Amino acid sequence: MKISNYILIILICISTTLIAQEEKHPLEMKRGHISSQWKINNNIEAQVFLESGFPKIVINEVFLNKHLKKLNVDLLEAPDKMKVALYGWKEKHKVLYIIKDSLIINGEKLKIDALVVNFSKIKAWKNYDIIYPIVELSGMIEMNIKDGYMKKLSSAQHIAKDFNSFDFKVDKKTRGPYIEKSLRVYDSEGIKEELIGNYLLDLGAPNAFILDKNESKVKVFVEKTERMHLKDTTRINTKGKNELSIIMPKRIVFDKIEINESFVPAMKFIIATKSNNCVGCIGNAFFKKFIIIFDYDNNKFYYKPNSDKVKMLN
Repeated sequence: MKISNYILIILICISTTLIAQEEKHPLEMKRGHISSQWKINNNIEAQVFLESGFPKIVINEVFLNKHLKKLNVDLLEAPDKMKVALYGWKEKHKVLYIIKDSLIINGEKLKIDALVVNFSKIKAWKNYDIIYPIVELSGMIEMNIKDGYMKKLSSAQHIAKDFNSFDFKVDKKTRGPYIEKSLRVYDSEGIKEELIGNYLLDLGAPNAFILDKNESKVKVFVEKTERMHLKDTTRINTKGKNELSIIMPKRIVFDKIEINESFVPAMKFIIATKSNNCVGCIGNAFFKKFIIIFDYDNNKFYYKPNSDKVKMLN
């Protein structure tokens, strides 16, 4: 075969890989949580709950049993006492199997290190087949919640110049990205209160912001903003003794972003992010107002406004 033919074959292979990487996949937000429908091993449809930080991939036992032959993975019996805590649940759930194998996910063969748990009877999780931390995809993941798609970018050159960015660090316990920034809230007189600290970029959190009262900084901030609080929270259904406070400022500014949100909740997290003393989370009501990119190779979070409810400040 001529050299020119070899070059042509290589170019075709590269082109095919780039097309597969930048293929769009549906993105849906329900009750503040984000999911996507993925194709596993080319012929299995899976409803996937997306997380930005989670220690492991978690697969629903019901989904595993239904597609065991097509998944074609080796199952290792989990130790009897091995359990995992799912987001928002104090109770831990028994791990049935461990999978250390590979799967073809949306056309790309990826190694997986996953736990198998039966969460089909848990109301918050029963409609999902897999809980998937997007860090496992590696590289750059673009998400547009408003327009309903996500895709894996093949190159940093595909990021337009009008994107802003934050450098993030990764929490060793949750594997979630976090940034050290300032949240400022203003009352009707224009008087400001400020909370500087680490904020987890959390695709599992429905609110734009949610603060953790386990942290001393947050306790002080909540006390200082008491004049902006919603006075009657008795109609809000919350589980457990989380000491809910709802801050309702006239104006909210995060770093250099003025965002049109009506409230900032503060409560005691069920699972506190103590390893890096995060004061709270930035969640999906925030992300929905932007096109966002998680670049896990370079620890960067890119964002571009996708809503008239956002104003970039100088």
